[in-house]
Amino acid sequence: MLISMTSGTLILQFLNIGAKMRTPAYLSPSSIAQFYKDPREFYLKYLADNRPPRFPQTQPMSAGSAFDAEVKAYLSKNLFGEVRPGFDLDEIFESQVEEQNREWAKPVGEYLFQCYKMSGALADLMVELDKALEEPRFEFTVEGRIPHESVVEGIPLLGKPDVYYVTREGAHVIHDWKVNGYCSMGNTSPKKGYINCRDSWDSALYKHSRSNRMPHKDAILMNVQGINVNVNHTLEDVDKTWAAQTAIYAWLLGEEVGSKFITGIEQLACNGVKGFPEPFVRVASFRSYISSEFQFELLGKIVHVWQAIANNTVVTEEEAKSLDDLHLAYQDKSPKGKWFESITRKEGF
Repeated sequence: MLISMTSGTLILQFLNIGAKMRTPAYLSPSSIAQFYKDPREFYLKYLADNRPPRFPQTQPMSAGSAFDAEVKAYLSKNLFGEVRPGFDLDEIFESQVEEQNREWAKPVGEYLFQCYKMSGALADLMVELDKALEEPRFEFTVEGRIPHESVVEGIPLLGKPDVYYVTREGAHVIHDWKVNGYCSMGNTSPKKGYINCRDSWDSALYKHSRSNRMPHKDAILMNVQGINVNVNHTLEDVDKTWAAQTAIYAWLLGEEVGSKFITGIEQLACNGVKGFPEPFVRVASFRSYISSEFQFELLGKIVHVWQAIANNTVVTEEEAKSLDDLHLAYQDKSPKGKWFESITRKEGF
């Protein structure tokens, strides 16, 4: 989000020498979300020729990335019986966690993975993956063009799905992991609609929650081609951002827009507990569909973003002129300059 600031001692004067706009090679789930959250920040991050410094990875982001490295390396080795190129733990970790966070994030990722394992969620996931007709696909990056009647060449999209596979009974499943609340001392509750929620700690150390190893109270479970699915909640009912992200991943992996596939989300919900140095982790497992209506609505939103870029209407001409010169305000790398950047420009999401 951009915050305008004007005072008698600090006035930004922009050159207004004319707006320039890049055309991105692709749209991603995060860039699409950014467009609808704050078009000006979208312009700065993806379209402006002279872009301000990118936001550094935060500790909460690095916690999720470190856990992601641990679980992908483990699954790859245990499913395939070897460490394949691209799936070495250190290699994944260093590719996903920025240097300034690595010392902090390494033990955090290990802790979160041990919690995930102790909860029993990892073992259950291994059972599910064993039902795959062929080897599950572990993807770091997948890109392609999604067809639409209004865009002749299709809309270029890019995503980074975690796991995709087809069961022997024909179910198409895409998995993703989420780590929420690790750096907060508050309570992060699992979202509604889970098919199972597991505590990862010993009950002798701290009492278990009432929902331990239980489905959500409103969930209706049905075995669909070997996978237990909550047929009472679509993923957009649980979290629209999760649904948009996994729908795009599924399309890029060959699923038709509007088709029926299963989404598997593993949410690690972290809760700070007084007297304990690390948060307690609950693992909520979601297996849901994404409705056809939501998918087509999402595609329409993506088309709107791409057309706004093509028509140069993401922001007004006046806004574009100012934003193109905003990078000049962040040339000062002193503490005063960093303070100014922190109060005038905040990450959109």
